[in-house]
Amino acid sequence: MPSFEEEAFARARQLHRERAGDPKPPPKPEPKPEPKPEPAAKSEPVPKPAVKKDKAKNTSLLETLFHDKDKSLILMLLLLLADSDGDPSLLFALAYLLM
Repeated sequence: MPSFEEEAFARARQLHRERAGDPKPPPKPEPKPEPKPEPAAKSEPVPKPAVKKDKAKNTSLLETLFHDKDKSLILMLLLLLADSDGDPSLLFALAYLLM
């Protein structure tokens, strides 16, 4: 029975031979062209969604900051460490994560 090292060496040689037999990566599938939408039979203009713009204007600064839970947690850590004279390199790292 071959030892562990001999088995590993044999597997490495086998993988090397398999890779040498297939030098190029498999071809990527070509992107399918998107079908063009046909023009509508009616000539009525489609109204633009104005609701989204109104919601964007009504959001407050706090709602924007705390919308993403990960960023809000990092922001809270940054504020707590800044108040307690934390390590400046840690503060810069947390600020970088917020970007």
